[in-house]
Amino acid sequence: MNRFSTFTALALVAALSGQACAQQSAPAPTNGGNNLPAATSQRMHKFDAQTQLQHLTKQLQLTPEQQAKIGPMLQQRDQQLEALHGDSSLKPADRRAKAMAIVQDSQSQIGGVLTQEQNDKWKAMREKAMERMQEKRGQKVPSSPGSSGG
Repeated sequence: MNRFSTFTALALVAALSGQACAQQSAPAPTNGGNNLPAATSQRMHKFDAQTQLQHLTKQLQLTPEQQAKIGPMLQQRDQQLEALHGDSSLKPADRRAKAMAIVQDSQSQIGGVLTQEQNDKWKAMREKAMERMQEKRGQKVPSSPGSSGG
């Protein structure tokens, strides 16, 4: 259960950052705080604010001013999620709820910096990422083969 809640929180982060996680490029050479074995880090997809900011900048054509505002928001979100991940005192359901609250708060803050057009595109990116996540989850969970939404 503990791994499931961690996966859920990270999946929410993936949805937040859009397609950055779905594009399986070479792993980022970040050693800061990543003491996980290679197999574990591949499975968990270590996220970092700088990579997410670069992806959002490219996809949403962020201005330098927007980048300067959104970068710290992403860093704060990542720090909060990492601290939450390390908090073993919480039950999995509580951890999941807190992670969702952190991500939603971050989304709200970032949305306040974006134009309406950027917000619309970002929302579509997040929805598409959630669909992909659900499809991947559906591959691992036995279910009826004809139950694809859309």
